[in-house]
Amino acid sequence: MQQDLTTIDREAWDTLDAAAADARQPFRYLTLASIGRCQFPEARTVVLRSVNVSSRVLEFHTDTRSPKWQELQDNGNTTILGYSDALRLQLRLRGTIELEPPGSHAAEQVWSRLPLHTRATYQGGPPGDELPPVNGPVFDAPVSGIEETGKERFGVLFFRALSLDWCRLARDNNLRARFSYGTSGSLKSASWIAP
Repeated sequence: MQQDLTTIDREAWDTLDAAAADARQPFRYLTLASIGRCQFPEARTVVLRSVNVSSRVLEFHTDTRSPKWQELQDNGNTTILGYSDALRLQLRLRGTIELEPPGSHAAEQVWSRLPLHTRATYQGGPPGDELPPVNGPVFDAPVSGIEETGKERFGVLFFRALSLDWCRLARDNNLRARFSYGTSGSLKSASWIAP
């Protein structure tokens, strides 16, 4: 028996909301795809930090020196992709990114709530830079002597979903549906589509 489309939409967003609150939940780690400056698609794993279900907004954090930040400044059209093997469910969202740079009200608010171990991830060299040789694995390298707080590199990404492609894989009957949203997050349309 097929579920009602509005129920599927609500459950998909509830699942994302649960993932933002609990790192053990499916969809905590998602793939963000953007168009790189080289004009090739770029995809990377991001951590889902917060969800506003009513406005269809996902929150992610990043180092503003990263290529991702630069790419999203150039073109904020993005796709978010997640798959849960346990649920046999794929969620693919298309939308736009709003960048909140260091010093912005949103970035300041989020930074103030971050634990110290998370703040430490924004210290050190720019993402993707080559590290100097160290004895032993890089993750054992000491971080003493780094005086920057990382705050001046901390940016917040707000992804506003314009559509959701929902696909549940099942041995007997794969199901797929498409949802589109207004700019306020309201559900504009929902339909079953061929898997």
